Amino acid sequence: MFRIIMALITLAVFAGAVSCGKDAPAGPGEIAKSMLEAAQAGDYNKMKSYMSTEMQAEFSEAMLDGIEIVSFTIDEIDYDRDSTEVEVEYTITIKEIDSGETDTDDEDMDLELNSDGDWIIVDM
Repeated sequence: MFRIIMALITLAVFAGAVSCGKDAPAGPGEIAKSMLEAAQAGDYNKMKSYMSTEMQAEFSEAMLDGIEIVSFTIDEIDYDRDSTEVEVEYTITIKEIDSGETDTDDEDMDLELNSDGDWIIVDM
């Protein structure tokens, strides 16, 4: 059950990333980090703002009920300047609130450069 919750969180957290309203577009690592920070803070609307339309449609706040993101790190970003697709590897530690059980997993998310030149999370 905990693995399913972890997978769903990972999916929701890295579902898609769109522009943050900054003057310069954020890179894929910044998008991944901002999405995880929003998830850690429980800011579901901000989380969804980083997701592709398809990922937003699959996202449900209920997926995050009963868990807390204890910590995360961005481990590796696999791309070069000409890439339009990027894989971001990260490590996340999640705590089940009811049981207090924690689990740390290595995960990855896929981002794509959209037609506006913004990185969005398309898969987790």
